[in-house]
Amino acid sequence: MSPSRERAARAPWDPMFRPEDAPDLSLIIGCYNAARQVERTVLALAEFLDVLGRGWELLIVDDGSSDRTLELLGNLRTQVPRLMILRNPQNMGKGFSIRNGVLNSRGEKIVFTDVDMAFSLSNIRAMIDRLDQGDPVVVANRRLPDSVYTANNRLVRHVYRRHQMGLGFNRLVRLLFGLDTRDTQSGLKGFSREAAMRIFPAIQTHGFLFDVEIFIRARHLGLDVTEIPVHVTYESDDSTVRKFQQFIGLVPTLARIKLHDLRGGYSDRIRGPLPTPLPLRSLDVPVVEELPHDASDRESPFRSSPGR
Repeated sequence: MSPSRERAARAPWDPMFRPEDAPDLSLIIGCYNAARQVERTVLALAEFLDVLGRGWELLIVDDGSSDRTLELLGNLRTQVPRLMILRNPQNMGKGFSIRNGVLNSRGEKIVFTDVDMAFSLSNIRAMIDRLDQGDPVVVANRRLPDSVYTANNRLVRHVYRRHQMGLGFNRLVRLLFGLDTRDTQSGLKGFSREAAMRIFPAIQTHGFLFDVEIFIRARHLGLDVTEIPVHVTYESDDSTVRKFQQFIGLVPTLARIKLHDLRGGYSDRIRGPLPTPLPLRSLDVPVVEELPHDASDRESPFRSSPGR
């Protein structure tokens, strides 16, 4: 069988199979209507990744943007040859997009973060260092004593309220699912390839709460989760009223995840449809998995979550 046929015949969630030219690191970002920041983010991350001195790929998953995001990304491909662009044919949600990126990645280590680069580049480097040391799952924890928040005076009160709401949300999640982590919703997480390809095929949630499923699945698989302190910069705010409305809106999804867990949906068995075969990384070819979609879990796909 030719190498191309062998590659097409094997599912990308097989952690033992990687193409000969596979990079050491895959960095994944999901975005929606990010024209204002995507160019700056891609160029900054490409420069950062080059300094690391290892093979890398940068996967940007566009979630059906209606602004100039795709146009700007297309223009960047000449400057950043290792930029891989995936797109969903419509607005599907952050969880769907990150899962899509992970299952189409090729790196031995896989990290995802947010397009606004709220976490410092040094945090990403620290996460990669822990993955190099063999930790299977590494997550940013903004609640650790050594974590640092940066915000201008206008946002200090907002950051405090956001922090308090995040604490309340995480208490609820820990109570419902028996989790240990105090920051399930942070937007910076890293995985060994083996861990990622055992976790993400079981993720069912298309919106923000896919992070909760990551920890539930990791617990069922017996994977250790390493938490690292981070430096987070806040440059915008959301009203407390909107945050509260988002929180209330997530309750049905939490209930669905709990029911799925009780039914054994996150146990040590791969559930759900197979991932999209590799490689589909063109602006001209939609990359999307045929998954059942819960419309109630789709709104505001990349807006900050209550725990953010």
